[in-house]
Amino acid sequence: MPKYEGGCLCGKVRFELNDDPEVAYGCHCRFCQKATGTAFRSGMRYRKENVSINDAELKIYIYTSPEHGRSLNVHFCPSCGTTVTVTTDRFPEAQVMMLGTLDDPSSIKVEMHMFADEGMKWVSFGEGDTVYGKHRLNSDGTPATPLTV
Repeated sequence: MPKYEGGCLCGKVRFELNDDPEVAYGCHCRFCQKATGTAFRSGMRYRKENVSINDAELKIYIYTSPEHGRSLNVHFCPSCGTTVTVTTDRFPEAQVMMLGTLDDPSSIKVEMHMFADEGMKWVSFGEGDTVYGKHRLNSDGTPATPLTV
């Protein structure tokens, strides 16, 4: 039995998640702001083996960052346009699922935020949240130092 279920707005894409996310986070980078049309993207990182997506065909938009040259692969429903998942070449074992696509997202807590330096100035963070100015990992893969907020 799956731990969580979800899908796109029109219902053609459905998925099951068989575990809790490794991390649930808000990404405040300009790409995520533009891609979602909101202040930040709420994502949940999973290992690919814990994600099962039905046989609906997803479209893929590949964005290559001018900052670091790595790609973000945005997988979305071709009928309603809902972004369901994002994958990256940097972390091939990982699949980021969009928090808002869960049937019941109420039990997931977003307590980590990345790219706060690019975030909307009116966004505030919760007490005890871990906040990074850029990515939570440095370019060499070592953990970044969180900001003091």
